Amino acid sequence: MLMLLCSAATAVLEANEPYRVLVLHSFRSSLPVTSDWYAGIVRGFSSAPDLHVEIDSESPNLARLINTDSTQIADKEQLTWLLDFYRKNYQDHKPHLIISTDTPALRFLLIHGEDLFPDVPIVFADADRDFVAAQKLPPNVTGVTNFLDISGTLELALRLHPDTQRVAMIVGSAQYDKAMERVAQSAIESFADRVEFVWLRGMPVDELVEALNALPERTVALYLVQTQDRLGKQYVPRAMLQAFSVAAKVPVYGLWDTLLEHGIVGGNLVTVEGDGYQAAKLAVRIFRGEAPADLPVVDRLVNPSIFDGVELARWHIKESRLPAGSQIRHHPISTWDRYRTEIMIALAIIVVQGVMIAALILSRRRLRQAQTALHNENDRRGKAETLAARLRERIARFSKQRSLGTMATTIAHEINQPLIAIQNYAQAAKRRIETDVDDKPRLIELFAKIEGQAERAGTITQRVRSLVNSSEPQLSRSFLSPLIEEVIGMMELECETHGCRLVFGSAVDLPAVFADTLQVQLALVNLLHNAIQSFSVSDERDKLISVEVCQLDDQELQVSVIDQGAGVPPERVNSIFEPLYSDTSTGMGMGLAICRDIIEAHDGRIWYEPNPDGGAIFRFTLRIAD
Repeated sequence: MLMLLCSAATAVLEANEPYRVLVLHSFRSSLPVTSDWYAGIVRGFSSAPDLHVEIDSESPNLARLINTDSTQIADKEQLTWLLDFYRKNYQDHKPHLIISTDTPALRFLLIHGEDLFPDVPIVFADADRDFVAAQKLPPNVTGVTNFLDISGTLELALRLHPDTQRVAMIVGSAQYDKAMERVAQSAIESFADRVEFVWLRGMPVDELVEALNALPERTVALYLVQTQDRLGKQYVPRAMLQAFSVAAKVPVYGLWDTLLEHGIVGGNLVTVEGDGYQAAKLAVRIFRGEAPADLPVVDRLVNPSIFDGVELARWHIKESRLPAGSQIRHHPISTWDRYRTEIMIALAIIVVQGVMIAALILSRRRLRQAQTALHNENDRRGKAETLAARLRERIARFSKQRSLGTMATTIAHEINQPLIAIQNYAQAAKRRIETDVDDKPRLIELFAKIEGQAERAGTITQRVRSLVNSSEPQLSRSFLSPLIEEVIGMMELECETHGCRLVFGSAVDLPAVFADTLQVQLALVNLLHNAIQSFSVSDERDKLISVEVCQLDDQELQVSVIDQGAGVPPERVNSIFEPLYSDTSTGMGMGLAICRDIIEAHDGRIWYEPNPDGGAIFRFTLRIAD
């Protein structure tokens, strides 16, 4: 049979199929001890990542059906149903190995396992050591026993509480609880001449708390297990312990490490999760080809002494009194650990307040020094105030003069444009008269232009005055093309003088804009004049200046003045629209600033771009009237 088991394991490995493991628990799945066993089993299989293991878990509460210390069946009808269920459920899905937890599940498998799961290896976890020793285990069964070290835990409690006179034994009324009581009765016989034993059997929580608090001093309690009280109410043992230990006035000890952090001081404890881990490690060895009969049962002869640090502090038990090698879990949180953030904040506040106090003391010393200095300066204060008054008067006069100068500069700059046109027309008329050319219509035309520019100069003077006074522009619905063509005609003579060629390109069917025509023409004249001035006299290349108009969207038209002259140095781009900025010796620095004021008064935008072909591009926008 053992050879068959090894061959079966090898066949699974060769086929790369998962190992099916059935975990059969003695207690219902809601008990924490069941979860701890299962967690240890999973951890044990995880230690062999090369094995693919699938785990099924059954928790039929066998502790209620099968007693540990007898062959009595508590519920034969339920047991029959359970056997039929397992036969049908695992008929075509037989596990490759079974792990049982605690004694009732092992007893169930020893009685019914060969019928339900023939030839399947069985590994038990935490079966009672005395029960296992009394059995002749089949060759397919091995595992890990547990040792309920009741006498060792009592000895430990009496060592830590040397003045103890009595021990309260807490146990429930269920079949499993009674079996634990019988084991404890045998274990405490050797202590009968040292302490008095008081049994608290199957008490509801409130009654148990009252009974514990009624006990005299120099008493300790040992919690065996209570899954049911005498009224039939079911309990989770750990929850039951937590319910009465908080209010108990005596220290409580226990037998299982699952009870730590829930009210027991400690004891020589069964390590539930660790024993589940050891059982899984034995299962791994079987899957790797070892026979169960060759794996000796792991007997727990001694349990580790494990304590809850919080309970040690509660009952004022010093760690130095514990046995050598003792484990302490759930250390109490110190004041520093619990309130570290608050302490750090408080210290920071103290340090900050100290610094502030030192700063205030230093400030007070400096204040006294300042007061002395102020007293010494008091005699000179009258003279300083008189001097300040005189300076304020001078600054006021200078401010008025600067405002008048700015206005004069603005008027002079703007009136200069029609005057230049008048000068150009007058020179042309003079040349015709001097050459005795009989061209009366042309002379009349030139004088008419001179008259028009003179009127224009007057109009500009009034408009510039309005600009200086921050008056709003006189907007009307206008078309840009005639306006620009008029400006280009005005600039013809200046272009001829500088050898420039002026080109106007406009998209067809452009909509009208809202504009003060004179102000927009002033802006264009300034931009064209700057473009003409950007060409040097000795420059022999094509001196081309372009004026372009296009529609940006349904809100704005864009006008562009493009030249190929010297351009604007990069370091000066951000200041060219500022007043009094000029890069020529003859300019007064008001042209582009006036252009900006005019365009912004029209709710438009004006900006500069470098010409990719060399030179400068100035663009501005006007709002469409439609």
